[in-house]
Amino acid sequence: MLPSRRRERRAKRTPVTRRGALGALLAGAAVATASVHLLRGRRPKLPAAPKTSAPTEGIDRRVLLDVAGPNGGLMSFDELVDRQTNGAGEDARDDALLDAATLELIELSPLRPHTEATAALELPTLRPACLTLSWPTTHGYSALFVDLPGPGHYALAELAARGLHEAQEDVQTRLRAAGSEVQEVDALRTRTAQALQECEAAAAPAERAVGADSALEAATAAQLAQDEAASRLGPDDAMLGVTFTAVPASGRSAQAVSRLAGADRTVLVRIVVEDTDAVDEMDGWRRCMAELHAAGARVMVQICDSQALADFDEAAWMRRIGALIAAFPDADAWEIGNELAGEWTGSDAVERTLQAARALAADPATASAPRVLTLYYQLGQGAAAESVMSWAATNLIQELAELTDVVGMSVYPQWHPLGSGARRVLETLGRLAGDKPTALTELGYGAQDLDGGPWWFGSPDDVEAGRAAVARHLTAVALGQPRAWAAPLWWYYLQDEGLVSEAPDASGTRASDGEPHSGAVAQDLVEAARIEGSD
Repeated sequence: MLPSRRRERRAKRTPVTRRGALGALLAGAAVATASVHLLRGRRPKLPAAPKTSAPTEGIDRRVLLDVAGPNGGLMSFDELVDRQTNGAGEDARDDALLDAATLELIELSPLRPHTEATAALELPTLRPACLTLSWPTTHGYSALFVDLPGPGHYALAELAARGLHEAQEDVQTRLRAAGSEVQEVDALRTRTAQALQECEAAAAPAERAVGADSALEAATAAQLAQDEAASRLGPDDAMLGVTFTAVPASGRSAQAVSRLAGADRTVLVRIVVEDTDAVDEMDGWRRCMAELHAAGARVMVQICDSQALADFDEAAWMRRIGALIAAFPDADAWEIGNELAGEWTGSDAVERTLQAARALAADPATASAPRVLTLYYQLGQGAAAESVMSWAATNLIQELAELTDVVGMSVYPQWHPLGSGARRVLETLGRLAGDKPTALTELGYGAQDLDGGPWWFGSPDDVEAGRAAVARHLTAVALGQPRAWAAPLWWYYLQDEGLVSEAPDASGTRASDGEPHSGAVAQDLVEAARIEGSD
């Protein structure tokens, strides 16, 4: 996204827009599930939905959920909404009922008040479901996934903690097999197990809910620690990526990537071209690409930022594609679609992405370069039809799937928390992609044009600490995926590193006004991505 326009478009991404979009929900679970196979290859078979042979009318499908309040009693429903939205209120609710296997949307805002519990919801009848909502621990807001075992009365945090705890065992086994140190995570998991046992022994719902908070705190700490340790489980050739949203001054491109050398990974730089008709800008990007190649980095050209995709008419769009291919025949990769599933990309987003992919595949100079498709992550904070896995099920048609080599995801945690839910989301992305590589192809935190998002991670009031926590955690968990290609393509890299300013000079280059910053973001990315044993 172009920084100069991000604030305007971000206003369209708030949860308010999705409250009138419920009627646009995908037409039936069968249609959505049938479509998602198109990015297949050797996709693992997903668990089958349970079959019912008897009518379900009159069967109580209610789930009652308890949440502990600050005074040791149970929260009211209004208090739950306040906690879930970090005080933003009813319009920022993001609770959603999802298919437990595919994370496709079943229902937005399923939670309701109930006289006997903090909240209640109705289960679907034909498939396992999970509840997701933004929820805090001391580490910050995460996408909490609450697998629902069936009708009954439960402590919400206990179900979430148990789901995290049970899923962690497989990764621990793989870490042990790789000879990795796992004692820290094991200690945190032991604490989780003890807290879960105390939940089971609780005599009253409020006592169980209080114990559940302790279990969730321990399970979250274990998950975040495991995510960072598991970065070494991904392929060694996965790249450490950043984004250049403006042309650096001469010599600064090599300086920017040199700060990432300590990870002992190939560096991938995505360049964001604003105006292909601007001679100075295009000359600057060609110089930048030459400097990056000389420094040993690879370069991915973005066909168009999602914020500008709907601004072109057909003729201008095709001219842009042709101009980019002519200017950068030696690009190492191409992002054919940026933040697909974002409602601001317009009704022609898929067709325009296809047009770009076809042109790249047809040109001998670019045909062999990987083509990368980026999806926009949100599960319940935006319009129903744009919940990312549901959008993919409907819109990733066969031709687009065949022309795509890498499937990526764009994540902005202040608008769409991830946190302890990152592993589950990225593993689901991996199943969607089949045998194709996956990537975290856009990430940012703490910039001024993101401050409308109500959620925080790492620290509620220290933006620098939050940025560092997000950079380290999501880079590590993305690079730890079995077919990882690159991460995190940090959007604000040049700005956060002090290598460009927002104001262009007379030549159109957005050079830094002063001395470059200390490189704190680069160091966080390096620490998360460093291959074990490298110096």
